[in-house]
Amino acid sequence: MIYKEVKEKIFDQYIKKASQSELIPAERSLSEQFQVSRPTIRKALTSLEQDGLITKNYGRGYVINQKPATTDKYIDHELSTFIGFYEDAEHQQKPTSSKVLQQSVEYADEDVAKKLNLQKGDPIFVLSRVRYIKEKPMCIATSYIPLKFDNELVKEDFSKKSLFTVLKENGLQLSKAKRTIEVVKVTSLDHLYLDISKNEPILKFTSIGYTSKNIPFEYEVSRYPAYKVKFESTVC
Repeated sequence: MIYKEVKEKIFDQYIKKASQSELIPAERSLSEQFQVSRPTIRKALTSLEQDGLITKNYGRGYVINQKPATTDKYIDHELSTFIGFYEDAEHQQKPTSSKVLQQSVEYADEDVAKKLNLQKGDPIFVLSRVRYIKEKPMCIATSYIPLKFDNELVKEDFSKKSLFTVLKENGLQLSKAKRTIEVVKVTSLDHLYLDISKNEPILKFTSIGYTSKNIPFEYEVSRYPAYKVKFESTVC
């Protein structure tokens, strides 16, 4: 569609290399430059605004929100490999750290119980952390693990240890995983811990890990600022 081509041109010429708060040229100017109608320009600008790249400022025009991240984006490989956040960042030579928000034994609600093939009310280990790359918050990760697999997890210091590594050392190694990604609205918790605005989208990554006997042993929900990360997968 024509407006999508115009959208890409506006992005390449005005947003990609611009600084925050710079203005996009007026609709009339863009219409003349790209030789398309003003409604087409308006549709392209609206789409860029919906992507969170620009904001309409009445009286000034469209303002660029931020310089889009390119090489600064964190690349996550969890879609194609059985690897933890810490191990993935380490392989990319990116220093990582964690802040524990919750580390406790709880009782599975209906949703978590269904994901882990448990009964509602079964005891589970819950670990929620803010994960950092180069001291910048990159995601909020929450894991749910049936207590029957390891009732000593609550004693570990996961501000310094990798959950993936601890599980592996205790014989809980992924044989397969079911993973999904979806775009969701930001929550107050995201806004508080991920250093993002209240209008930025979130990438919600979920994973259910299974043992070699096809038994689910971990349900993970991670929330990433959409503009700071990209997921990479290799299909063979």
